[in-house]
Amino acid sequence: MRRCEHRKAVSSLLLALASLGMLATTPSSRADDDVDSQQDPSTAPSARPRGTPSRELGTMTVIGRRESSLPAQIPTTVEGIDREQLDAKVNAVDAEDALKYFPSLLVRKRYIGDYDHAVLASRASGTGNSARSLVYADGILLSNLLGNGATFTPRWGLVTPEEIERVDVLYGPFSAAYPGNSVGAVVDYVTRMPTELEMHASVSTFTEDFSIYSSEGHFGGWQTSASVGDRNGNFSWWLSVNRLDSDAHPVSFANKLVSSGVADTAGTPVTGALPDKNPRNQDWLILGSTTQTNTLQDHAKVKVAYDFTPTLRLSYTLGWWANDSERSSSTYLRDAAGAPVHNGSINVDGRRYTLTPADFAPSNGDLRHWMQGLSLKSGGSQWTWEASASAYDYDRDLTRQPTVALPAADVGGAGRITDQQGTGWTALALRATWRAGETAAHVVDVGLQRDRYELRTRVSDTPDWLAGEPAASFSAFTGDTDLTSVYAQDTWAFAEGWRATLGARVERWQASNGTVSNAASTLPFAERRDTSVSPKAAIAHQ
Repeated sequence: MRRCEHRKAVSSLLLALASLGMLATTPSSRADDDVDSQQDPSTAPSARPRGTPSRELGTMTVIGRRESSLPAQIPTTVEGIDREQLDAKVNAVDAEDALKYFPSLLVRKRYIGDYDHAVLASRASGTGNSARSLVYADGILLSNLLGNGATFTPRWGLVTPEEIERVDVLYGPFSAAYPGNSVGAVVDYVTRMPTELEMHASVSTFTEDFSIYSSEGHFGGWQTSASVGDRNGNFSWWLSVNRLDSDAHPVSFANKLVSSGVADTAGTPVTGALPDKNPRNQDWLILGSTTQTNTLQDHAKVKVAYDFTPTLRLSYTLGWWANDSERSSSTYLRDAAGAPVHNGSINVDGRRYTLTPADFAPSNGDLRHWMQGLSLKSGGSQWTWEASASAYDYDRDLTRQPTVALPAADVGGAGRITDQQGTGWTALALRATWRAGETAAHVVDVGLQRDRYELRTRVSDTPDWLAGEPAASFSAFTGDTDLTSVYAQDTWAFAEGWRATLGARVERWQASNGTVSNAASTLPFAERRDTSVSPKAAIAHQ
């Protein structure tokens, strides 16, 4: 990796302060001796032991850091990592790599650039429950709560490692400031804004040797990024771009249960099928590799901020993420002439199996997503508050798959297009924190939030799965959900070393416009509403 940076780090200031401290603690000069000689004899240099400093300075620490959006006081574990630790300890290629070494936390990333299966899991919530953890970036919700499962991943691509100032993780549903699906964890990315002119650029490459079953080879890719930012008076801005090109190994394999075969001599005799056991310890045959992904991802982001006063800031973020992906398949099966076999009826060791187009189905993706957020934040010694709004939009989201088998599908042919344009979510939030007194015996958090999700999925037939336009409708799915929440929480330091937290969250959930359609009919779903109260109570001694 090659990285060039132009910045004046806080460490330079600390070094300068340390140098002043060293000058102040070195043996005094002649002028100092003259001054000291006029003082009380007991404090004169001759009366002090050799090496005793002539004067002492207290330790000064200067830290410049954007605050986390997590509540100020919460009765649970919070782990964090800052930019300096990331640079020193983590080889971060993408945003989720910043979570590599957090305790009790896992991102199921199968390869670099895994955009649709890299779900967040914790000790309290596994990889099959993606909707039970929340990921934010500068208060903008990145979690994909349109569903719950391995394919509903946070939109990690909207944050790059170079812009991360710090990452904090709240473990468990112990704060009224977050909804019930924070039962796993809450991840809060805080991205940086410059205090002076900064320019960064980096280029990296990666490679691996891969071998399993009959698949082997070298897989790798590269990444390049650049960013620039500056502050002029009360106005600061940041611009960053990033490109990732990753050629990943296969992550799944075509298979048939041995028990599904029919004992006869029909079908094309083939070789190359590998016997193995599936996770249920059943005998199956590995027929080939699938989901070997080449992904080309582009990212661009603009952030601007204006400080009306030292404690009042208005900020805006606009992000764009694009992904072009190709997922290919490869068969291990060979006929008597050594030609690859992808479809039809085959015979393996006296058992007949039928290969369908879905067994070795390639697919292509074309995604263009937008993210934007606006916030007004005020911070003070007693009151802090924030008003924010954000939106995530599937401006273009196409997935193409053939309905004809390989090798015919390699040159086109019939297929289907899944279009999710119009899908997305918006969020509004008002938050405030009040600290009572100089000792902050009470820290009160209150807030109002509203989240809205819209699902728009259309599946259409097409005469050419590679480049054809949508034709007849095959199926469709729609639905809207709204979640409105009000919360209040008081953290009370009622005695030395003791702290009590009491709070409650009221949530009203509503689902509407739900439909499932096929080519002939549409099935609507009735609206649903639900209101619940979630109390919070904890007492801690430290």
